[in-house]
Amino acid sequence: MKHWSNGRQTRSAAPATLNTINMPTISKIFIDTNVFVAIKDDKDSTHDRAILLLKTLKSKKVRFFTSSDVIGESITVISKKLGKLAAIEFLNHANNYAKEIFIDKFLHKEAKDFFKRAKSKKISFIDCSSVVAMKRNKIKSIFSFDRDFKKLGVKLAK
Repeated sequence: MKHWSNGRQTRSAAPATLNTINMPTISKIFIDTNVFVAIKDDKDSTHDRAILLLKTLKSKKVRFFTSSDVIGESITVISKKLGKLAAIEFLNHANNYAKEIFIDKFLHKEAKDFFKRAKSKKISFIDCSSVVAMKRNKIKSIFSFDRDFKKLGVKLAK
């Protein structure tokens, strides 16, 4: 399997199969920070799973979305892990992965209110922002390795 990593094309051995038998048909899916980081960082423990699931979802003609908050968080994490050049490269190509939902002042206020109501201390503000953006845009599933989204009523793509 070929993919881009740190500005160069590389090969990696991904698991041969992905159980898609019980995968519901999804027309829209939201991409979380940890997936962007995993795709970009070929040393990330979830890199191969992210690449395989991305390929599977693309073959199903899924429309990908993310938010301006997730892009900002992804840039920060990628910069810390892989350096600023890798983060800039991601930023320059982020819109190739997913349509960006801009978190305006109304969504931001909803995210703050949602964060205040969330019971778990493991839920981040960006996770709350993502859930609010998803609900506003009628997106029911998220491509994420963060199981805490289930507690927020969001289906994880598997």
